[in-house]
Amino acid sequence: MNTERIAEAIQRQVLTPGETIDNLSILPDAVFVSTSVAMYSTKPADWAVAGEDWVDAAIRVVASRQPIFTTHGLLFPTGGEPLHLNRPEVMADLGRRVGAGLSPLSYAELFGELYSAWEIDGPVVHPFGVNRTARPGWLVREADHFARVVAVPGAPAVAPPTFEQGTDGQWTLTFFSHNSYSLEIQTAVDVYAWTVSGGPDRAATWVRKTIAERVLRPLPA
Repeated sequence: MNTERIAEAIQRQVLTPGETIDNLSILPDAVFVSTSVAMYSTKPADWAVAGEDWVDAAIRVVASRQPIFTTHGLLFPTGGEPLHLNRPEVMADLGRRVGAGLSPLSYAELFGELYSAWEIDGPVVHPFGVNRTARPGWLVREADHFARVVAVPGAPAVAPPTFEQGTDGQWTLTFFSHNSYSLEIQTAVDVYAWTVSGGPDRAATWVRKTIAERVLRPLPA
């Protein structure tokens, strides 16, 4: 992991205009940036896209400003410029790789986490986690996700992702995702249904529909 390169990407792509750096720590396995707005910390992301041949590194960047924790995604293609995945135009262009070096499930996973915010139009999407280490959102991979992965008894019915591709390379990807956030003493989720379409000759487009709001998760026993 090239932490010097990660630090440069944070400063150039993640920080907002006018945000000044108070302290910068570049370690062999992590980067910490303290600014006038927040504390940014990094760690390798466990997204499936990190295993693609053309990807050098995938990094989660968490901006901490108590009690707000925002997750950013940085993708480092081998021999290419870093990609700030929270920018919709970057995610749209990344869709050109679907079916040609980027698996549909890997692409859907990025939407599930980084586009779990209530507002996703940009210019930068800010998904919020309940704390510094919690994911702000999840891709639903199986129909029993809300029983086996995240316990939400009142959640609506969901299904695994589906992918259809025509002979001309045009494709449609459908899936479900959800966020997670605090409501007083409990956490809650909103559940989303996605339709993403694209092809090798065009940037991807998507529609996200909210199918459930403020579904409470049970309190710990």
